[in-house]
Formats: sequence, structure tokens, C-alpha cells
Amino acid sequence: MLIRAIFIILIVFSLITLMMVPIQYRYLIGVKEEQEKKNKSQNQYYEEMPIQEEVLHANSQVNPLFLPANFIAWLILKFQKKL
Repeated sequence: MLIRAIFIILIVFSLITLMMVPIQYRYLIGVKEEQEKKNKSQNQYYEEMPIQEEVLHANSQVNPLFLPANFIAWLILKFQKKL
């Protein structure tokens, strides 16, 4: 019974990761485009970010449920030389 529960949890986690990869990919591209549009370094961009955006950004990047999707999206962007 425990193995079945773990298996189901892994399947759900994998599905969430697969659904979140395109979302995180677009999010990372959007952040990069906005940073370039404002002509700021990464540090300047995050320092001048309003607290509400900073909290949303931190949640989308550090949430344990989204970490694998964020990492996969980051790897895709790195291999495409977009970051």
C-alpha cells in the first residue's frame, strides 16, 4: 500500500513538473526581456523590483513543487543560449 501511495505521488509530481516547464520557460524569458528592456543588470533589476513582485518571483522560483520545472526550463534556455 505504501509503495502504491509513493508511486501515485511521484506520478502527480511528474505531471505537475511537465505542466510547469512551459510556464516557467515563458516566465524566465519574460523576466530576461523585461530586464533587457529596462537596460539593467540582474542585481539592479531585482533590487528595484517592488516587494509584491519580489514575493511572487521568489514563490515561482523557490517553491519546492516548481523547482524541477524551473531547473529544466533554465537548462533549456541555457542550451538555446537565450540566458
